[in-house]
Amino acid sequence: MWKRLYTALSAVLTFSVLAMAQSGNGIVKGTIMDATGSSISGASVRLTRIATKSLRSAVTAEGGTYYFGEIAPGQYSVTVEHAGFKRWTGQFTVQVGQTATVDAPMQVGDVSSSVEVTDAAPVITTEGMQISDVKDSVRIRQLPLNGRNVSNLFNLTAGVEGGGAARVNGMKVGSMEILQDGVSIVDRFSGGISRIQPGLDTVQEFRIETNGSNARYSRPATVTLITRSGTNNFHGAAFETHRNNSGGLRARARQDGNTSAKLIRNEFGVSGGGPVLIPKLYNGKNKTFWFAAYEGLRQSQASFYDDVVPTEAMWNGNFNLSLIHI
Repeated sequence: MWKRLYTALSAVLTFSVLAMAQSGNGIVKGTIMDATGSSISGASVRLTRIATKSLRSAVTAEGGTYYFGEIAPGQYSVTVEHAGFKRWTGQFTVQVGQTATVDAPMQVGDVSSSVEVTDAAPVITTEGMQISDVKDSVRIRQLPLNGRNVSNLFNLTAGVEGGGAARVNGMKVGSMEILQDGVSIVDRFSGGISRIQPGLDTVQEFRIETNGSNARYSRPATVTLITRSGTNNFHGAAFETHRNNSGGLRARARQDGNTSAKLIRNEFGVSGGGPVLIPKLYNGKNKTFWFAAYEGLRQSQASFYDDVVPTEAMWNGNFNLSLIHI
């Protein structure tokens, strides 16, 4: 039974990976050198994602270079080892769509000794000519946002106005491509973001390129959103925002003299993630993870509507304005 369940789950997960290519992933590369600046070939390079402990390995080429493609955004550590040199370890963060260049200057010594470096990746990316802006998960969740639409945060990037139906650097609506995990979520009728936007708690971070986007994108400007993933630790959150019809609303002037305005709004949701664990058959730690989220909105609203109706004189055919009382 467990074997059949594992086979079915593996098929679903494999199909999901094939169906949703992570085009927003980054690249990690660099050159391994000694103290004189000479390249070191044959060095062992290990790249570890800190949140999931997933590991990728490579060996430096003749010129001392290494390359890791399709790197999901997050915090990483890279470890370099070679006979006759101290072990080198550096920690850094890969942002969505970023090419991080991490060069490791090796020191002569015993491999059992180590050199640790934090913030190893350069602050300025020298790959490409894109003009871009990245909003990470901390900013997405802490910046004031009315309505929990992630597209409202697009306006924080210079040259972008209009949110989900944005005009970038004066171009018309529809000139911006919007991708979620590599899949376009542009509404084909309006040219803006899909009417059902990704839940705010499902977005890990997003990158806006307002100029100089890569030729693989179909439009002059590009937004790349990356969804969140589970980690080796179970984590979750819940929220509720409630606005009732008392206090400030009731204290406002009543347009008809009797009834107060009505606006009752309730936003709520829950999210969580963690590793996939199947007892006695498969330990999902460091390998397979899950994440799910739900958001709901309930709103009850009543507004006043004023209209104009004909007077009795008008019904009798007299349209003299002096007879109309306002």
